[in-house]
Amino acid sequence: MGLDTYAARVPVDFFDPDLDETKVDEDFGCTWLDRWALRRAQKKRERTNGGYCVFGSNYFRGKIYVDLVQYVTGVRLYETWIPAETVKQMAEAFERCDPEETIRGFAEFEHAIYDHHPIEVEDLRAFFKVCAKRRLGLVGSW
Repeated sequence: MGLDTYAARVPVDFFDPDLDETKVDEDFGCTWLDRWALRRAQKKRERTNGGYCVFGSNYFRGKIYVDLVQYVTGVRLYETWIPAETVKQMAEAFERCDPEETIRGFAEFEHAIYDHHPIEVEDLRAFFKVCAKRRLGLVGSW
């Protein structure tokens, strides 16, 4: 099973035995403005990348990027809830990094599972930037 990472306003613990998953919506409390901002960032990245972007709407495949995000930010995505304050710090870490240099250094990262490309760093930067600006946290589901 893989990890999906969602932008969220509401912490949802999928591992809570009392959780009624039928009452959890896929927006995790995100407003239409949150979703619109993320969708706009996605479309902009797709135009830049020739139709490709690592995130869609309010989520990305965290399992694929867990090692890259940890390398850049020091934060592991395998958490049920990552608060907005931490997401802001993650966005700042992505803003400070150079995508080309990041990928060169990442190639030697001992926890690397997948190979990545600088475009993916830029896509994640865009995702986290919107989340930080909109004060969104992250919900992990696996």
